[in-house]
Amino acid sequence: MKSYTILDASIPSFKNMLDYREVKTSFFTKKHYLIKEENKLYKKGDYFTITFKNKYLISKKDILANEVLKVLKLLLRKYHKNGKILIVGLGNPQVLADALGPITSNKIMATYQYDFLTIPKVAIYNPNVIANTGISSLHLIKMVVKDLEPDLILVIDSLKTKNITSLNNTIEINDAGIIPGSLININKEINQKTFNIPLITIGSPLVYQNNNQLFTSVNTEEFIENISNIIATALNKLLF
Repeated sequence: MKSYTILDASIPSFKNMLDYREVKTSFFTKKHYLIKEENKLYKKGDYFTITFKNKYLISKKDILANEVLKVLKLLLRKYHKNGKILIVGLGNPQVLADALGPITSNKIMATYQYDFLTIPKVAIYNPNVIANTGISSLHLIKMVVKDLEPDLILVIDSLKTKNITSLNNTIEINDAGIIPGSLININKEINQKTFNIPLITIGSPLVYQNNNQLFTSVNTEEFIENISNIIATALNKLLF
């Protein structure tokens, strides 16, 4: 699977992340600062976690979408200067718990092909996984970035967690990037330094890791449907 959520930074196995701070910014949202890289699983940057009860995915979906929107606006103030935006849906569409990226990105409006419009030019790309293509996600994204030359990259992906309380109840947004998962472990980091372009990652922990075993919840399909709608709604509002 993918990177661990920043919420795992507080559990004992990640305690060597010494230069770490967090502050609550709203009822749902916390901002986490990783000032110095003390662990190869995390890169320094700003991390936001939006945590909620499962029932809020239905009863407060508009509020959660607005929380995502507010966080994205905060990060865009740091980086975006208008122009072309590439949205990447990472993951394996054939594995439900790893399909958040492509499921979400397919709900976002693509406008890159319309040269006559004045709205932002948004391109959508779902590179699949190396097990299905034989080519690493990073390599495929690099080819698209070289051709399109976007001004901003937004990456959507599933995350994993060692803290079961984080499973299926968190959206994480950061500007630190992500490490795609691979059974043969040859994928490399996807972040701003990789492309020399501002990059924002949006993810949600859909897999719980206990020792070397991975677990998902029984309602993963329902959760992905709801969470992808929330993220896609926020992105469509943000961009259009």
